[in-house]
Amino acid sequence: MVRKARSPVTGIRKLLLAALVLIVLAVVGLFLFGKAGLQRQRRPEERAARGGKDMTLIGEDFDYTFTQGERPIFHIQGDSIEADREGTLYLKGVAVTLYDREGHVFHVECRRASFNRESNEGQLQGDVFLKGPDGLELRTARLDMREKGNRVVSEGDAEIRFGGKYVAHAGRLRFDIPEEVYVLQQGTRVESLPGAEQPVSLVAQRLVYERRKRWLRVEGGANLRRGDDWLAARRIFGNLTDDESGLKFVHAFWDIQGETRAAAQPGAQPKGSPPAPTRVRFGGQDLAVVLQPEANQVRHVELAGPPEGQGRASIETVSPTVSRLLTARRIEGELAQGVLSGAQAFGGVEIHDNVHVAGSPPVARQANGQRASAGFRPDGQLTSVELNNNVVFRDAQVTATGDRATLDLEQGQGQFVGKPVTLESDRGRLEAPRVVYDTAQQVANARGGVKALLQKVEDTALAGTPLSAGEGPVHVESQEAFWRQKPSSFLFRGDVRAWRGDNLLLAPELRGDKEADQLVASGGVKTLWYPTKEQASQATRPKKGAADAKSGAAAGARTPVNVAASDMTYRQKAGVLVYTGNVRVDQEGKTLACQHLEVDLGQDHQAETMTCTGDAHVNDPKAGRQIDGQRAVYHVDARQVEIFGDPVVMRDRDGNQVRGKRALYYIDDGKVEVKGKDEAAPATPAMPATTAAPVKPGGGR
Repeated sequence: MVRKARSPVTGIRKLLLAALVLIVLAVVGLFLFGKAGLQRQRRPEERAARGGKDMTLIGEDFDYTFTQGERPIFHIQGDSIEADREGTLYLKGVAVTLYDREGHVFHVECRRASFNRESNEGQLQGDVFLKGPDGLELRTARLDMREKGNRVVSEGDAEIRFGGKYVAHAGRLRFDIPEEVYVLQQGTRVESLPGAEQPVSLVAQRLVYERRKRWLRVEGGANLRRGDDWLAARRIFGNLTDDESGLKFVHAFWDIQGETRAAAQPGAQPKGSPPAPTRVRFGGQDLAVVLQPEANQVRHVELAGPPEGQGRASIETVSPTVSRLLTARRIEGELAQGVLSGAQAFGGVEIHDNVHVAGSPPVARQANGQRASAGFRPDGQLTSVELNNNVVFRDAQVTATGDRATLDLEQGQGQFVGKPVTLESDRGRLEAPRVVYDTAQQVANARGGVKALLQKVEDTALAGTPLSAGEGPVHVESQEAFWRQKPSSFLFRGDVRAWRGDNLLLAPELRGDKEADQLVASGGVKTLWYPTKEQASQATRPKKGAADAKSGAAAGARTPVNVAASDMTYRQKAGVLVYTGNVRVDQEGKTLACQHLEVDLGQDHQAETMTCTGDAHVNDPKAGRQIDGQRAVYHVDARQVEIFGDPVVMRDRDGNQVRGKRALYYIDDGKVEVKGKDEAAPATPAMPATTAAPVKPGGGR
């Protein structure tokens, strides 16, 4: 067989091999999902390494097989070969089969083929069909070899099938042989064939693969899907491994949106509901992805918003009952088994947490900061966030601010640290270096030195206590506090100091529960209670029988009532304030002591009477009088104390005594009236037993 240096078959073979390389475009598109890959295709020069040097083909109805030794190189058959004066060869009804060194078979058919040996350009026309190993098939109306054989182009619709699983469509194909640049454009679409376990598709206006650099570009409204997962962007870049079996890096730009679904986790949904996967939605303007090529799995992602700072990158995790949104100027995430396990967020971080459980009211929470560290469940749901710098947290009841916060979204708990942390609601404000807030129970625990401001005193258990008097909020300081929003309750402990205006309460512990209708101060209580202006004005009126009004006028000042006891209890419905254990009432240096003190309150929550029982004792050091009985009643408005007993005993500084059934003590002038005198009691020289008149200081009448 005679072989020429150049033959038309050589040109056709080059055209065929160039077209076969187009399958790489479809393969790398699938890699963007990190789920699929094919064995590396041979480079065109490798497949063309063994040719038919000095081979020739002449005649009609030809059918030739070219061999090298016993190994076939290629087989060609056709209806005829014609040549024109310009040296262009024309073939009709062409079918060519090629064999590479490994025995892989490549086959091409078309109605007509032409090739110019001088320009090294040619065409395959009419139902062009190429078939190769691994289910490779290419169908198009025409393939052109241009620019001296350096470029292969298909100007019409083209279809490529490969692996028995995928098909690619494009309105135009181009392959630049020297630069090894592959292009699919004009409505490119790559998708899996029907019946695939996980349907895959890629849609874009243009795909470009620079094989020497291993760079893939997907341009013009790229949309990638695998099952329920999808990614959309205006442009996507991908960097392949050297063997083209996987991706190392992906970069997407502009109008990025996407969604992935992790496997459903049992127990993550309410009882009785089937497990449902968590959807992870994301968006931004710049997405960078680092992959583990061996497994085609994503290891690290970086998502950013617009560079001008007008928008944010976002990650939203959505399950049947919970949706959580993380936004920031930039988000960096780490993945395990293809699912986010942790993320860092920078610049204008914002968290939105929304919970919707059937039968319960919806819960909405929001948190802001400048930096954040987020954790995720194995199913991709956002579960925890640590926020730093200018932290603000809000739910339906409170707003908390601080320097740092750790939020456990699953447990509904937040821990805040600041200088100080401030927790505010319509009921008041709480400040402390550390605050733990249970968002589900709406309970705050503040520690390390607490300052509180209680606004709605009438809605708290403080109404009716000494702190109910005055105007403005109640101030509280303590070492630790528990504060519940609904139902309203609080606990302050450790050097508690509470005041409103001039009124003051001191105790180791102060506990209030609006629902239980109870306020308790314990561990040694002291209260400083200023009478109202109306109560003080009554003291300015001259007392009946008084020599002058000087003492009454002097008493017109709002002198405080100081009460000390072991414990204090207030019940609003009963309208009674109770002090127990070593009770001591002090006003203007005059004291009333007993074991149990009940304060009856009027409609305006002001004290009307104080009833002291259990070893009642009145002491007026200035007047030099002491009165003992079983019970004493202090009439606050009248500034008088009635002492009852069997007997009531009055003593003066000289040791004189008067006994009776009842004594009336006037606070303003220190006078005492003893009534129901005990006639059997022995008289003293300084105070005749028969007298029942008020005893003057020093024992006189």
